[in-house]
Amino acid sequence: MNDELVRVENVSKKFCRDLRRSLHYGITDMMRAVRGQAREHRLRTDEFWAIQDVSFSLKRGEIVGIIGPNGAGKTTLLRLINGLILPDQGQIHLRGRIGALIQLGAGFSPILSGRENIFVNAAILGMSKSEIHHRLDQIIEFADIGEFIDSPVQSYSSGMRARLGFAVAIHMNPDILLVDEILAVGDMIFRNKAMARMQQLAQSGMAIIFISHNLDQVDRLCTRAIFFKSGQCVADGPTREIITRYVAACTPQVKGAQYLHHPGTEQTLWVEQVSLHNDAGEAIQQLESCAPLILRMTFEAKVDLEAPIFFFMIEAPARQVIAAIITQSSDHGERPSFLRGRHTLEARIPHLSLLPGHYTFRASVFKKGKVEMIGRITQLAHLQIIPYAQQSIISNENVFVELASSWQALDPCHPDEQRNMQQEMV
Repeated sequence: MNDELVRVENVSKKFCRDLRRSLHYGITDMMRAVRGQAREHRLRTDEFWAIQDVSFSLKRGEIVGIIGPNGAGKTTLLRLINGLILPDQGQIHLRGRIGALIQLGAGFSPILSGRENIFVNAAILGMSKSEIHHRLDQIIEFADIGEFIDSPVQSYSSGMRARLGFAVAIHMNPDILLVDEILAVGDMIFRNKAMARMQQLAQSGMAIIFISHNLDQVDRLCTRAIFFKSGQCVADGPTREIITRYVAACTPQVKGAQYLHHPGTEQTLWVEQVSLHNDAGEAIQQLESCAPLILRMTFEAKVDLEAPIFFFMIEAPARQVIAAIITQSSDHGERPSFLRGRHTLEARIPHLSLLPGHYTFRASVFKKGKVEMIGRITQLAHLQIIPYAQQSIISNENVFVELASSWQALDPCHPDEQRNMQQEMV
C-alpha cells in the first residue's frame, strides 16, 4: 500500500512586482495556454521566483513543519498544493481529500450568526448538507464560544473567529490538512486544544503540513521539518535538527561564537564559554548517573542586568525539556546583579539524577521578576550520562530521571520459597 499522500516534484512559481506588467504577462500566458503552448519558464522583466525547484513528499500520519523567514515562499507553497494557483514548472501529486486552513474564517459573513456561518463555511469547504447536520454539535462543542454561537460574527474577537474557523475546517476529516499560522491568534486553551486535535488526526492517518513562526509549536507538534529560504528548500529532516539549523541561520555571525544565540539576545548578553565539571573541578563531557555536576558559564553583559533570572534547561535526546536549573537568591536574599562587562556564573548540582543517555543544555534569561525574556541561548553544552555501578537500566521506557529512594520488602519470601520459585520458573 502506498502511504504517500503528497508529492511535490521540482515545483517553481514566479510572480511579477509590477501590477501592469503582471496583468500583461497574465493575458500573454492565457493566450499561450489557449494555443496549447507551454508556459514561459524564463524570468521576464520585474519577475522573481517565489518558489524555485522545490521537491518533497508527505506520507500518511506525518506532520511536517515548514519554517523560514517572512517572504521565504511558505504560504505560496500551500496555495500551490491547495490548487489556488498553478505552478510554472514541476508537478504536484495529491491522493485523497484536501483541507486548507490558510485563512481562518475567510468565508464568514459578519451579519450572520456563528451557527449560520458554520453551514455557509462548511459548504464552501466541500461538506455536504447531511455531513454538516451530522457534525454540527461536534463543531459547536469544539469551538467552545458559548452563547455567542447565535450572535453575529461581526461581534466576535479575532480569537473567537479563529476558534470557529478551525472547528469547521478540522471536522472536514480530510486526508491532507494544510495549516498556515492559525495558532497565532486565540488563547492558550484554544492553541493547546487545536494542537492536540491535529496530533489525534495525524495518529488516525491524516497528513498535515504546518506553517508557523512559533518554533516551540513546530517542535511540539511536528515529526519532521523543512527549512525554506528565498523560495528554496534549504534543509529537510528531523524537527529539532532543522530548527537548530534555522536558528543558526538567523543568528548574527560573530567571530568565535560557539553557541546559538537566538535573535535579540546579543543586545543584552553574549555567552563566551560554557563548561561542565565533576566534583573535583575537572572539565568533563561524560558523567556517572546521580553524580555531582558543576556548570560554569562566562558571559559578557551588554547592559547592566539587575538580578536577572538564569533558567538553564536540560533536554533529552528527543529534545524535550526534562529538568531545569534556576538561579536562586544569595544568602542576602537577592539574586546577583551584573554590571556591564564580563562575568562568570557557576551552578552546582549535588545529584544529577539523569538516567544514562545523551543530554543538551540550553538557557533563557529573564528580567527581575520573570516578566520579560531578554535572551535565549541553545546548544550550550552536551553531556553523556553513563550508569553507575549496579544501576538498573530500563532501555524500553521513555524515562530520563531517577528519583532518590529507599526500598524495603514488607513481606519478603523465605529463601527456600524463593529457590522453589526460581526452579519453577526455569
